[in-house]
Amino acid sequence: MRFVSLLLVFLSTTAIAQAPVSAELISDPFVESYQPEVSVSGNVIVGVMTMAAAGAMLKDEISVHSVAHAGSDEVCLRVASRDGIYTSKNIYSVPGETTGPVRLPYRSSLTDVVEKYGDDEIAIAATVGNCDSGSAEYFLLSATSESAPSDLVIYLNSFGATDVYYQVDSDIEDCEYISEGRRTTYDFICRLDSIAAGEALPVTIIRERFGREQPSVEITIVGSTE
Repeated sequence: MRFVSLLLVFLSTTAIAQAPVSAELISDPFVESYQPEVSVSGNVIVGVMTMAAAGAMLKDEISVHSVAHAGSDEVCLRVASRDGIYTSKNIYSVPGETTGPVRLPYRSSLTDVVEKYGDDEIAIAATVGNCDSGSAEYFLLSATSESAPSDLVIYLNSFGATDVYYQVDSDIEDCEYISEGRRTTYDFICRLDSIAAGEALPVTIIRERFGREQPSVEITIVGSTE
């Protein structure tokens, strides 16, 4: 019986140790919007995430990694549906020196709206600092329950570009045009390889319009899909 008791204590302690830390929502109340008739203009980068992150919203399982040395204890979380009808923007405070996954509580009051979107119809991005910082450093978003790596994707608004590529080191790869449905907030998806734990990955987005180069966008993705 003593062995069983010790085993239960060990398993309980292990579970506690592995539980993700929860960030504190600074935005009060939770900020989100539902506008069926809206024309959205914004950033080129709309989402940086694993494919599992979209489904994690309604389960309250959105998480970020590697926030300990980001230079700020604040995280800005933006969400946008591809048709532009649903958007949200909230700021979180992350406990200092956190090295493991951090859950960003998502307390939507519009779940009936959000649950109608497919996984490729919601883009999520988390940047360092408050939402006005203009940071080009993006945390990789995933699901706290994600047991195996899923696709790392970048959703972006091409702003009229006909061809879009992403560059990592010297390698340049095509991004895919999204041809279906209403594409108000983003119209291209870039699929990247996994990121090693704690790695900061510089990525350059290259856009061309009928062969004429448009301003490129440089970002850094911080996190892990391994």
